[in-house]
Amino acid sequence: MKAWVFVVCLITLACNELPVGGDELDQRGDLDPQFLNLSIFSTFTECKNVNTGGASNLVFGRNAEYESRVLLEFDFPDTTYTGLDEIKLILNIDADFENDTVPFSLHLMDETFSESEADWTHRNIDELWSTPGGDYNTDSIRYGVAHGDSIVLYFNYIELAEIQAAKAMIIIPRDTGFCYLGSREGGSGGKIILKKNETSIPAFVEADCHILTGVEPPLLEDWIGSGFVYRDFVRFNYDTLLDSTLAVYAELSFRCTEYFSYRDSLEIGVRQLLEPFSTFDTPTGPLIALKKIGVGDTVVTLDIVRHAQHIIEHPDSNFGFYIGISPEINDISRIKLVRGSHSLNIGYIQPPEPRNIE
Repeated sequence: MKAWVFVVCLITLACNELPVGGDELDQRGDLDPQFLNLSIFSTFTECKNVNTGGASNLVFGRNAEYESRVLLEFDFPDTTYTGLDEIKLILNIDADFENDTVPFSLHLMDETFSESEADWTHRNIDELWSTPGGDYNTDSIRYGVAHGDSIVLYFNYIELAEIQAAKAMIIIPRDTGFCYLGSREGGSGGKIILKKNETSIPAFVEADCHILTGVEPPLLEDWIGSGFVYRDFVRFNYDTLLDSTLAVYAELSFRCTEYFSYRDSLEIGVRQLLEPFSTFDTPTGPLIALKKIGVGDTVVTLDIVRHAQHIIEHPDSNFGFYIGISPEINDISRIKLVRGSHSLNIGYIQPPEPRNIE
């Protein structure tokens, strides 16, 4: 009998502690998320001709919208060479890209350039080229055609002396199409091989980059792009229904309609603006989302729950974000987004109430 009384007491005590009672729900919060689509405030495209000195590739070529040229500066271990059997320049073609067969000319340059600062208009941060696109001798030191797995050009003693006396060299495309080369930063930069008997003396590239020009985007179109960089600025209106909630889901989506790329896939990234938009260079934070897509994909979705939670906690800091191709300097790619297709769907819950400790 005493045993039964003990069991009944245990059951009674347990029934007074519901697994998920009203008090427990208050402590845990509402675990069933609600969803809200934020309305768009603004989207537009910003673009800039940026320096590509840190790129893992070099690209030369042209079409109706772009032209890109490659700058090369070599470090020769000696200034005088005698008895050489062979003098050749080797540039590796990057097989990760769908390269075209591109005719080109190689020219010696009249001015030096800063690898980390040069672009289509500037040879360094303070000085302009005399002519946009680089200052070089109009007479070519060599013509060639880019195809296969490398470019190999041969020189004689007189040309070697001219190369050593020049400030640098520039590769200029002679027809349409694009070709991607390995760079110094990518670990497969160009080199000049000086061969004497059975000994080869390499002169490695000391500085390289590609400089390019592109087109301004139409006023009412949304583009993202690399090389000549396009960023899509996006800002959604904040809704006070999100006040004091916890974001558990935030899907940004948009549609793509046109691609230009020599890759079969690209990575799309999102960065929050840290202050109200002013120019292309408005400060941004680190990547908050990154996703690989196939060239030709029509719909892109990214998880930006970090942005959603940020604007919930700091509604006054809802400065918007940039969508762009990442990285922005390794190649020439562009995607046109369908204007008005941007959507941000946020799932949110009520946070748990603080526990009262007695």
